[in-house]
Amino acid sequence: MAKDNGGGFSTGLILGAIIGTVAGILMAPKPGAETRSELLEKSDYWREKAEKFSDIIVERLGPTLETVRDNVPPTIENIKARIDPLIEQVNSRFVGPDASAPEKHQTERERTNDNSEKSL
Repeated sequence: MAKDNGGGFSTGLILGAIIGTVAGILMAPKPGAETRSELLEKSDYWREKAEKFSDIIVERLGPTLETVRDNVPPTIENIKARIDPLIEQVNSRFVGPDASAPEKHQTERERTNDNSEKSL
């Protein structure tokens, strides 16, 4: 089973903290200039936190992404090489040997109508 490091919870926690901080600052009874300067200070702080968090994510997921990038294309080619003959086999059963000249299939009703028109 895959190991879950709580990345989803951590991300939610950080986003919740950011949203809560901004909402709290905006609802505080302060003059606009003070609120804006405080938002600028807090935004710098949270930008630094986000950059550190991003670096940690890249550091932890980088090797995994490289492995996936290296392994997925050969795996897809292998699967395609196995499935293509099966697809051709199924197509040959349904299409027949001459796929370039499709035959017109008449239903029983069409044949009956054609025969009744000829007899008139």
